Amino acid sequence: MEVQLFSLQRAIRPLSLVFCRLSSPVSRLASSRFSRLLSRALPLSAALSLFVFALAAPANAAPSAPLTTPWGEKVTDANAWREYPRPQLVRDGWTCLNGDWDYAVTSVTNTPGRPEKWDGKIRVPFAIESALSGVGRLLGPDEFLWYTRKVDCRKRPGERILLHFGAVDFRAQVFVGHREVTDVPHEGGNLPFTLDVTDYVADGENELTVCAWDPTEDFVNSRGKQSFEPKGCFYTRVSGIWQTVWMENVPETHVAGYAVATDIDKGTVTLRFDVRSPRFAKPEVTVEVAGVKATTANGEVTVTLPRPVRLWSPDSPELYRFTAACGADSVRGYFGMRKIEKRADAKGVLRFYLNDEPTFLLGTLDQGWWPDGLLTPPSDEAMAHDIRTLKDCGYNMMRKHIKVEPLRYYYLCDTLGILVVQDLPSGNHSYLSPLDAKTTARYWLQRQEQKGLMDLLQTSPSVVMWCPYNEAWTQPGEFQTHAMLDFVRNYDPTRLVNGPSGCWDWEGGCILPTGWVAWDKRITTAHKPAGVCEAGDTVDAHLYRGPAMFPVNDRRISFLGEFGGLGHSVEGHLWKKTAKNWGYGGNKDTATREGLEKTYVALLEKVADLAAQGLGGAVYTQTTDVEVEINGLMTYDRKVMKFDPKALRAVHRKVLDAVR
Repeated sequence: MEVQLFSLQRAIRPLSLVFCRLSSPVSRLASSRFSRLLSRALPLSAALSLFVFALAAPANAAPSAPLTTPWGEKVTDANAWREYPRPQLVRDGWTCLNGDWDYAVTSVTNTPGRPEKWDGKIRVPFAIESALSGVGRLLGPDEFLWYTRKVDCRKRPGERILLHFGAVDFRAQVFVGHREVTDVPHEGGNLPFTLDVTDYVADGENELTVCAWDPTEDFVNSRGKQSFEPKGCFYTRVSGIWQTVWMENVPETHVAGYAVATDIDKGTVTLRFDVRSPRFAKPEVTVEVAGVKATTANGEVTVTLPRPVRLWSPDSPELYRFTAACGADSVRGYFGMRKIEKRADAKGVLRFYLNDEPTFLLGTLDQGWWPDGLLTPPSDEAMAHDIRTLKDCGYNMMRKHIKVEPLRYYYLCDTLGILVVQDLPSGNHSYLSPLDAKTTARYWLQRQEQKGLMDLLQTSPSVVMWCPYNEAWTQPGEFQTHAMLDFVRNYDPTRLVNGPSGCWDWEGGCILPTGWVAWDKRITTAHKPAGVCEAGDTVDAHLYRGPAMFPVNDRRISFLGEFGGLGHSVEGHLWKKTAKNWGYGGNKDTATREGLEKTYVALLEKVADLAAQGLGGAVYTQTTDVEVEINGLMTYDRKVMKFDPKALRAVHRKVLDAVR
């Protein structure tokens, strides 16, 4: 029914915002472009809308997804995301607030206050648009999404009560009872935030309420690949709470975070602690790691580790665990002893060096979408499956594309051992659009989010390179592009800076001010004048199918940020059975599994040749199919692996060995 209704829905799009409030699988097709609503509404479309939705979408229909993953099939209100949400800083005693909440959707224009009646139950932390939320309906930019539940608080002398949100897209107002907890609502749909609710809660039962608003498009927010009208490489949007909500009691003086700087040559680690205290400016923190105890001075401490020092790498993901005590507070953390740098090899070619060894970064574009949970993975086990699959295929890296994962994901990357090139989720501006005032307005938010992202993941050794700009999406002009890259390089000297990735390289590489042009027209690499800073560590090409590379140069590593994307459909495992399913260059030579694998191996043998010539890394598109994209190593539901991992490991070994 869904596929047959698609063309009719496009004809009656103007009234779809009204009917997207129906809890139905068909509601996924509805567009919420509210700005078009009045201008396109027609009596005929209204009649068609009523007829179609009356037949196909009963208001009480249970939500479902065209595909479900093995892990999504097991999710219940009782087991939804029960793991400790912040493995990088563990404290005993916490309360998980995931599971059933009451929810309601109201209009932004005529909502007098908080809802008096609730529409039903929603499963947190899954977005309202997802099947795993138990709702499965689209949220429009003219709507508020409300959540409420009871929480039990125990107020103790000398303690604070902290309320943590993993991520809420996009703007969140939080209330305890009638009182709003902060003066200014939280904005930003990708990063966690914490509220001190001690002075707002009573001892015992309290009513917690969250009001979320998500414009998705046409605003200054970062949306990644979320879209009102999913098609091509843009997907179903995600609104409201989409990562874990939890509470904890902490001493008034407590450790709020830490940063790590490792020196593998000296065998030392420097830990810098962020301590919150109402009474002390620089409270001491006592650290114990690898049998060594040390105390901070001015907030930081350097520890010399016993020899031999255990280095972290994808082949040997060794982690050091530590405890840190500050007054009555005690936390556990970890770090990895690793070094990533840009260095010339024996032939004078700039390459990535990991722990003083030349290393080719070989991975996939990993978008982290799920058919049943959308941006929210179904479980820890599901995330680990994707990472283990990449390792089993012989990749040593992934490019986490246009998304920030839950913190547990990066913990799995750290413990299982895979390198991560981390994108900053982009906004709405395209390289085909003229630069305007809105682009400049977004830049402020981008800088804030990039800083927050670096702070969030600073302790994860798996993250080795930041990617602030992808294909010029939300990329400003030359001055601000350089300022962002230079800021990233100086703010986090423990990692490299990719980019800009794909095009519009104001740093001296490929420049595409008017859009895509033929590859042979952009094969050369330019430079800024001698003595003028180029802030990026790579010159990054995107080429489908590819592969190819920018010529070797003496300032930046040649990097193939995207290539491949071989399309291959698997019957029974498609998001939609439609002619619009696509891959980059999917045709008769990839129609069979044998042809697909043969074509892939041929591409990677070319990558091995390029690696020998000086290519530093390559990113194949992509880990899994995503909605109508069918260019994954796996199907969207993760139930079918399209390749023989053994065949992939063999050709990948040729690539990795080419730089050694």
